[in-house]
Amino acid sequence: MSDLTRLMFLRAAAGLLLAVLTLPVGSPRAASQEDNALREALRGLIQEGGAAVGGITRGPFLHAAGIYVPASIIKLATAMAAFHELGPDYRFKTEFYRDGKSNLYVRGYGDPFLVSEEWALIARELADAGVFAEAVADLIMDESAFAPGLSIDGATDSLNPYDARQGALVSNFNTIHVEVLPGGKVRTAEAQTPLTPLAARMAHGLPPGKHRINFSQNAPHGLRYSGELAAAFFRKAGATLQGRIKAGTVPPGLAPVWVHRSSRNLQEGVRGMMKFSNNYIANQIVLAMGLEKHGAPARMEAGVALMRNFLRERIGLNNGEYHLEEGSGISRLNRISLGGMLKIVESFRPWMHLLRKYGKPPLQSLAKTGTLTGVYTLAGFLPGAVDQRRPFVIMLNQSRNTRGAVHRRLARRFARTVPATR
Repeated sequence: MSDLTRLMFLRAAAGLLLAVLTLPVGSPRAASQEDNALREALRGLIQEGGAAVGGITRGPFLHAAGIYVPASIIKLATAMAAFHELGPDYRFKTEFYRDGKSNLYVRGYGDPFLVSEEWALIARELADAGVFAEAVADLIMDESAFAPGLSIDGATDSLNPYDARQGALVSNFNTIHVEVLPGGKVRTAEAQTPLTPLAARMAHGLPPGKHRINFSQNAPHGLRYSGELAAAFFRKAGATLQGRIKAGTVPPGLAPVWVHRSSRNLQEGVRGMMKFSNNYIANQIVLAMGLEKHGAPARMEAGVALMRNFLRERIGLNNGEYHLEEGSGISRLNRISLGGMLKIVESFRPWMHLLRKYGKPPLQSLAKTGTLTGVYTLAGFLPGAVDQRRPFVIMLNQSRNTRGAVHRRLARRFARTVPATR
């Protein structure tokens, strides 16, 4: 080979190398190189689990596709199924009846937002409607819209608020919030909530400080508390209550004297469910779906069946891609494939405004977290303009929580408006 030929060959080789090193960022080869670098980084962060990003022209990015425990990110599916079955403007109802013996009946239909402020509103409505014009004998609480003995896989009988029991007539998320003062005196820990006799009794013996406890270890207490809370607000609105608070059912043929519709619609409720990752709200919504579709008494199985049908018919998942036991994510028997969860997130785009911010700018996403012991998940939309946010899923079923680090890697690689960073 002559010196001139050798020189021309070396120049050509150098040019080819330079062309490879300066590939346009959006070229397939450059993208492949970046994806390979990302996969290598993820292998150091993910021992059991996977990550996925959609909205990519050449197809979704999938790392370690498999079927995993989703924890609370399954609430995205619960919300969408409820919007489909009930409508985003759906409002839970609570009915009120009076019989010929001056008894006042309260029949609940599972409103998860039946909090103190709602009871105050109900009391004013009943007073304005003349329901309190005559004295009330017994106040009778009817929870027959839900099947008795509801059990949710994963929930326990602890006093933690997230273990609150489901119920058709439940107040303040089936919890009480009290403050015990030095010396043992008990008072309410919420200005809007009166201290009822049951709340005072349950707080007896607790150490000084504020305590929020639920009624999981004694189911009848939940209904009793709703009755005491309702009675306190009814009296404040001018009602005279002469009898007792009892559990019972509305007599057949009796027409309601008032039907209250929740001041919060379903979309507002879902926002709260996402913000606080409230398992109780999620499964009340699942029960409501079954109640509206099949009538009373509502059963968890009926609502979950509607969720499964939604995932199959509307999202396009096949039966092998998921298994659902309940709608909050508290059950470890829930399973869903990485690709299937990505489809759910992609379908959630019209509702992305209901998600919370996750991470710090410029790597801040709109997302829902999921956490159980040994389960760390995240699902939502990466940074970008509203119409350009890419859906993503992180599902880690491992003892090491690297969720934040994985999210940062995905955001740096796939977010639309984030400057290049290392």
